[in-house]
Amino acid sequence: MSKPKFDIDIEKNKLKRIKSGRINIDGTIDLHGLSLKEAEKRLELFVAESFQLNKRLLLIITGKGRNSKPNIYGKTLTIKSEINKWLSKEFYRDKVKYLAKALDKHGGGGAYYLFLVRSKNIFS
Repeated sequence: MSKPKFDIDIEKNKLKRIKSGRINIDGTIDLHGLSLKEAEKRLELFVAESFQLNKRLLLIITGKGRNSKPNIYGKTLTIKSEINKWLSKEFYRDKVKYLAKALDKHGGGGAYYLFLVRSKNIFS
């Protein structure tokens, strides 16, 4: 399967359906305030479980990274800045369809919609 697409503009029709509540968010995870290592681990577990349960639309709350401190090299890494790199890993290739910025009512600049592909799990 191909790599997930990042920061795409959601089709207007899908955006309207999310906004009006006709497309429900199947699961939410709040990662802000966690260390990068812990956030990455929790995201992987959350996506794996959601994929197994055939969930399609997830809300990932990353926070905006305003309170993040620079590392020893002077670079400020945030969950928000690292999420694309994490989702590019092999583990996600057959699970993630695309990632898009969330609407303001779901967290805006500090949150993303993560769309999963349909699971081929014969037991779900």
